[in-house]
Amino acid sequence: MNILIVDDHPLTCQGLAALLGATQTDAKVQSAYSAEQARLVLQRLPAPDWIFLDINLPDDPQHLLFKSLSESRWIDHTVLISAEPEHRLIRTALAAGARGFIPKTADPELVLNGFARILAGEFYLPPELAPLLQKSSGESVTRALSPRLQQIQELLLRGTANKVIARELGLSDHTVKEYVSSVLTFHGVANRLELVLRLGQSGGM
Repeated sequence: MNILIVDDHPLTCQGLAALLGATQTDAKVQSAYSAEQARLVLQRLPAPDWIFLDINLPDDPQHLLFKSLSESRWIDHTVLISAEPEHRLIRTALAAGARGFIPKTADPELVLNGFARILAGEFYLPPELAPLLQKSSGESVTRALSPRLQQIQELLLRGTANKVIARELGLSDHTVKEYVSSVLTFHGVANRLELVLRLGQSGGM
């Protein structure tokens, strides 16, 4: 497993690399201390299987690296890290397809548990941050969703089953399951019924 950590603080990179390396025996971890370095690494082989990305990089104030990842296959293998989580940014990341968010202030157990859940196919967000995801209106959320996830959301609101969604969009059942999970997590709800109720109450339907 190849892991790329993108963070401008060497100590953060070293600490996270040591933690992941000690628990993932097959992991090969490398670090990039800027968005520019990260772009160079992503152009080389072997490509990373997972990217831990600090969204607040000094050489990337407009978050262009994150935006470029969001428009590529890399976003499905990206985990956000930050010392100052902003719920709007987290929502945008999850909507784009990022696999989760782990605060830099998290203790090692939370980091490892979060990554383990991500490796198991889940989308991870610390429980204490979940309320932040529930504050925005459904309308603003829909505008932030990626086009693909807007498609999934519209089909969910119509009551379309996962297998039917997979057939209509030409996706695998596993991919649809992940997309559905991303939409539900993005809205801070546990199931389709809660999604319908939330968007219905906020005018999102």
